[in-house]
Amino acid sequence: MMSLNRRPPPKPHRANGRSAALASSTGLTRDGLPLAYSRAPARDIAPWVQSLAVVDIEDGTGRRRCGFFSDNPVIRVPLRGQWRFQTADGPRDFDARHGSRTLYFGPQTREMEVEVRGPIRFLMVQFHPGAPSFDQSKTHEETLDRIECFDSDIPGDIRRADYDVNESRETWLDQFEERCRQVLFQRVKTPPEEMSLAISQRLLTDVDFDLDEVAEQFGVSRRTVERHVRTSFGISPKQAVRRARALDMAAALLGVAMPEEEADFRLRYFDQSHMTREIQHFFGTSPGALARMEAVLLRIDLEIRQMRRLEAMDELGVAQVPWRDPEAEPPTNGAA
Repeated sequence: MMSLNRRPPPKPHRANGRSAALASSTGLTRDGLPLAYSRAPARDIAPWVQSLAVVDIEDGTGRRRCGFFSDNPVIRVPLRGQWRFQTADGPRDFDARHGSRTLYFGPQTREMEVEVRGPIRFLMVQFHPGAPSFDQSKTHEETLDRIECFDSDIPGDIRRADYDVNESRETWLDQFEERCRQVLFQRVKTPPEEMSLAISQRLLTDVDFDLDEVAEQFGVSRRTVERHVRTSFGISPKQAVRRARALDMAAALLGVAMPEEEADFRLRYFDQSHMTREIQHFFGTSPGALARMEAVLLRIDLEIRQMRRLEAMDELGVAQVPWRDPEAEPPTNGAA
């Protein structure tokens, strides 16, 4: 763990792009739209956890409608605001004005509609496919597009933990990571299977991988791989590939993917009409309309995935990606 060095409050940077109502202390695009501050987890929890992130946005509009879309299970801890989510079970409301909430989101099959009133401040831990669901009595398929609130199951000192606005956002992640570590190791002992992690990495780096290659790598049948994907991801291999393609394409449309990869992402589709149908299926709108949207929360989810994708490909780090404004990055604990 990094040392928890105290430092001056991070300066909120105001958007200079499509919405002057937004101010973010966790990063901006070069067009001035807010982003998360995210990173890979510490080594001891890395078998279960893919990434950690913090989002801190002041929103002068008072109410914002947007969406979340994470292909992996996620715990989001809203620290501020009133939230409504449209889930597979209908609308769910959570009020974080007087204290944080602990919400487990199952894997998503398409964008989830979100409405938030007030500031947008939350912490997030994203798990690998195959990591045990927070409610271990349920399968991943049973948690698809659903939310479970686990406030009562979280130790009181962790649930009531405060995140000092005068501390750096990286310090917040240090503290959050330690609390996640405590809860994780209280609940689970067995890490996800190697096959789940291998398939997850392939979906991040090359969605056109061959299931037969995975079967050969692990010495099993293709049918075994197909069953394993459904168990670990909650969906079929074909659905997992379609979703990964759409997430990458949407990231390019919203400007949070490597520019030189957009042409390759488009070539994953037979033609423009095929891409349009797929984007419409997963995001409820056309590619052109999606590219014009502010999509504050959706862009954040897509960018976090792209950051992990670049890490999986041994590519650029957070300070080097072309879509982030280097002058708006939050200070790190090791900064001078």
